[in-house]
Amino acid sequence: MAQEKKYKLGDLEFDTEQEYREAAADLKRIKGLTEKYQIDDPAQAQKILTSIQAHPETFRSPYGLKFVAKLEKAAGVSASRAGGGSAGARTESSGSGELSDQGKKKEKQAHKQKIRKEKRETKTKNKSTSGAEKEKFQIFTPRNFAIGVVIIACVVVFSIFAPRLFSLNNSPDSNGDIRKNMITAYAKSQADLKMKLYTYYYNVVGQTEEEAQKDAEEGLSHYVMDLSDRTISTMSDSEISDIYSRLVEGGDIQNNSFVEPSEISALKEKLLAAGLSGNDGNGMEGETAIEAAINSMMDYQNRMYASLYYQYSLLGYAKSEAQGYAMEDMESLFGHVIYDQKMTIEEKQSYFDSFTKSGLIKDNQIVRFSADPAAYSLPELTPAIEVAFFGEKAKAYNCSMLSYAPAASVFYEIHEGKQTGYMCFRNNGGNKDYIQVDADTTVTAQGDFFLTIGSEKQTGKWFYNNQNIGILINGDSSSLISYVHNLTY
Repeated sequence: MAQEKKYKLGDLEFDTEQEYREAAADLKRIKGLTEKYQIDDPAQAQKILTSIQAHPETFRSPYGLKFVAKLEKAAGVSASRAGGGSAGARTESSGSGELSDQGKKKEKQAHKQKIRKEKRETKTKNKSTSGAEKEKFQIFTPRNFAIGVVIIACVVVFSIFAPRLFSLNNSPDSNGDIRKNMITAYAKSQADLKMKLYTYYYNVVGQTEEEAQKDAEEGLSHYVMDLSDRTISTMSDSEISDIYSRLVEGGDIQNNSFVEPSEISALKEKLLAAGLSGNDGNGMEGETAIEAAINSMMDYQNRMYASLYYQYSLLGYAKSEAQGYAMEDMESLFGHVIYDQKMTIEEKQSYFDSFTKSGLIKDNQIVRFSADPAAYSLPELTPAIEVAFFGEKAKAYNCSMLSYAPAASVFYEIHEGKQTGYMCFRNNGGNKDYIQVDADTTVTAQGDFFLTIGSEKQTGKWFYNNQNIGILINGDSSSLISYVHNLTY
């Protein structure tokens, strides 16, 4: 007999996915409350308990019940009092049965309110009686007869139009349909994000299918609920209402508007940097899968070439030189540079086959290069570095990466006081250029090095040297770029 699937969360185990989701949602609510309030403070604990009493469905799991018990303990309130104690309840001193000072005060206030209420009722009654005595012999007047006719006419009109009014109240604009439409949009957005996250982890990062699926699901866990694989159209009104309430309580919906968790925003920025934002893998209407993939590749190459050309221009190179460097990088990356070509369907098929063979197109979608320089053994510099050329005294720079295509070359903007400059490490060594550093050490140059700041301009080769980046300029191997922070590779 097959073993039943269990769901675990921390030290608790659940028989159903619904129980597991409820526990996860409770944990998120608890985290938000502990970050906002000092739950060990009796006053703040009581404030949270009051809110929970107003919304009995706030917590549904053992985690939530434990949290409520902790609040009750901090507030000094017993479980029975927390569940249903009234504001005017008696407080018994140990064995005395007498009212506390607070209870006496509340009782006294209630007595005063009762007296005031009785006076108002007596006054109203006397006024009504006086009016009745004046009018008791004038009931059947022409004025009263006219009022009666109007009332009868209103009843007749209401009986005719009431069905239409109730029909309008049940129109698609009712609260139930609005909530259902919001939850449907919520689930659709999650499904779209889940697909993009899977594509990113599988195609860009290079994870296995299982790893990519796991990380994509973990990304969606930042929402209050994961509805990406739920069919909203088959849910009952009570289920929709329950889900909507939980999203409001958890903070994903506020004032009938979606509030995106900051963690989700960070994931979307990562997808945008990888070129996956808004890309669902489908082409324009009427395009075949091959045409869509090749057109997407052309667009990707065009953006990458434009970025490389601009960054080489920042180093002070003329247009022709910057174009030459950018084109060398593009050919090294893609093999075939096609972004400015006009092709027949047969030519697109040929390039499609070539890119598929080289691994740049997979499952009819292009595989983008990682935005992480370290993925290609390129330096990922810290915000602070020190640079020393030809054994000179080291200079400190602030350093920030601005590259779009670190797979080919990684560019940094550097600052020294009011001076701004640029630095580039090209990944074009090919593991062929061996450099003698000293009598006992030979290293492999990984590519060309460029630096421009103020009137200073340096070019040469670069290589790793333990925790430093070695720079070989005119045969001199004493130039180094050092990390201010102790980093290893």
